[in-house]
Amino acid sequence: MTEFKQDNFTFVDVVSLIFLVILFIGNFFGLLYFTSGNFPISIAISALVVVLYYAIIQLLKKSKQKMVTQRYKSPATILLVLFVVLAIFSFVPLTHLINIETNTKDKVQVEVNEKINKINTFSDIYANRAKTDMQNFESQLTNKLRAYVKSKSPTLKNQLMAAPYSIDAQVLATPQNIDVDDLVASRLIAVRSKIQDNQQEIDKRVNEANDYQRRFQQWNRLKVATEYKNLNTFVIDSYELLNKKLSELPVNKTPEPVSINKMQLPLDSFTELNKQYPPNWLLPALAVVVIHLFILIPFFLYKVRVYRDDTDTTSGKVIEY
Repeated sequence: MTEFKQDNFTFVDVVSLIFLVILFIGNFFGLLYFTSGNFPISIAISALVVVLYYAIIQLLKKSKQKMVTQRYKSPATILLVLFVVLAIFSFVPLTHLINIETNTKDKVQVEVNEKINKINTFSDIYANRAKTDMQNFESQLTNKLRAYVKSKSPTLKNQLMAAPYSIDAQVLATPQNIDVDDLVASRLIAVRSKIQDNQQEIDKRVNEANDYQRRFQQWNRLKVATEYKNLNTFVIDSYELLNKKLSELPVNKTPEPVSINKMQLPLDSFTELNKQYPPNWLLPALAVVVIHLFILIPFFLYKVRVYRDDTDTTSGKVIEY
């Protein structure tokens, strides 16, 4: 029994490594969905799997002489079983990834558009509400001040001292000296400044929502899993921000009703997603088989020479594998 002397690292090893990298990428992105975007865990598991593949291939090459000689009844044959186990493991995230890319990607994008488009209306909602509120506030304050200057009513005085007018008691103490237009203008400056600050915060949130939406339209695979999981929270938080700013308007503090369908696709569950959107099993199966055949190329093409003497002790034969 003799063995060819072969290079330690050949072209077929490069091909195998290329497909190991492809497998790493597929496993990584599939695991990102399972872990809801947990990078460290997804990378660690994917890297560990690739290292195990590589180690098994190297051990298979070293053991091929013995395996062939013993007609694959050698204990080293267990390495092939381990290889198949790893292939089955990789089949799950790869199938999940392909299912999302082919079956559910467009549905996720539609859902994101529907929910984010609600946030895109918040700037106009607040601007319109604020404009109407400013007009009502100005009208109410002007009417109350003029009525107070004329009547000096204690009831009106208390109303003007309270929110939302918040006129200083010392100013109201001498109604005959009150310039209604100037006082109203000074109060409007403070209210308008607050509204402008709130409008900027809401506009900022709308811009964030547009960026959020853009990442889904461009299908940023590094962020999709995490941001889809947090989508409902982002929308609800945005409603809370809008309603907080609406509550700070001087007159009409009525909140906007939260309108959101909280149902989401189970992108983090292999079985649940398959129930709703069964994958085309043939496509991932073919992908896994092809990838693993190329990964095994160094083992298949590793040459060994076996001397067999099956019948006659004087006539041996050499078989190359």
